[in-house]
Amino acid sequence: MKFCNFIISLSLSAGLLSGCSSGPGEWEDQRYATRMDAADSVFSLGYIQQARQHYADALERAFLIDDVQAIHDAGFNLATSELRLKDYQASLETLRRVSEALMVRGWTGGRQADLHLVRASVFYAQTYWQHAGDEAKLARTSPDDRIRFSAYALGGLAAAAQFDRAGLEEAITALAPSRNDKDQANLKELLTLRLILNRDWQPAAESAEGLVKIRREDMDYEAMRRALLLEAKALRAMGKEQAAGRVMQRFRDSARKQQTSL
Repeated sequence: MKFCNFIISLSLSAGLLSGCSSGPGEWEDQRYATRMDAADSVFSLGYIQQARQHYADALERAFLIDDVQAIHDAGFNLATSELRLKDYQASLETLRRVSEALMVRGWTGGRQADLHLVRASVFYAQTYWQHAGDEAKLARTSPDDRIRFSAYALGGLAAAAQFDRAGLEEAITALAPSRNDKDQANLKELLTLRLILNRDWQPAAESAEGLVKIRREDMDYEAMRRALLLEAKALRAMGKEQAAGRVMQRFRDSARKQQTSL
C-alpha cells in the first residue's frame, strides 16, 4: 500500500506515480494497513507532519511482520513525507535503512528504482545537481513507465542546472513521445529551460507563464513556483524589472503559505 503522490524535488511534489495500492486478495497485516490508511488520508489533505508519524509507525510494523512489500511501501512514503517537510537528512536516512533491508530480502536493481527517484529529489532540493542526476539515472531502470519518465524529467532538471545541454536534450527526447499530461507538463518545463539556456528570453517568459497555469491547474504548487522563478528570470533578462518583481511576489506568497500548511 504505497501512497501514490510523489514529488519531484521541491516536488518530488507532483503526482508522479499511480496504481500503487495492494491488489485484491493480497494478505496484509491489519495494524499495518490501518496505519497506512490513516497516513494516506492526512497526507492527501496536506497534513504532512501527521502523515510522517503514521508512516513511521507503519514502517516499524512492517519490520516487525517482516513483510518486504510493506517495508518498501512504508519506507517510500515516509521518505517522501520527510522530503516534503524538507527534513532532507531524515529522508536520506530512511532511504538508506529501507534500501539495506530490501537488499537483504532480495529486492535489488529496478525494484528499488522509486527509492532512487526520491533520493534524487532530495539531492535536487539540496542543489546537489550531480548526485541528483546520478540517482535519476538509476531510477530509469524501473519497469514502471511513470517512474522512468519521472526519472528522465528530474534528470533533465539536474542537467539544466549544470548547463549540461546534452543531458537536457536526452531528457527532452525521452519525454517527447509520451502523451501523459504530467509528462507533457514536465517536458514543457525542460523546453522552457532550454530557451533560457539559449537566452531566448521572450519565448522563455511566455512558455514559463503558460507553465505556471498548467502546474496550478494540476495542483502541483511546488512545480508552479519553479515556473514562476523561470518567468521572473526571463523577464529580468529582458529588463522588465517591475514585471519580474510582481512574479516574485507571487512566488513568495505561495512559498510562505506552503510552509504554514505543512
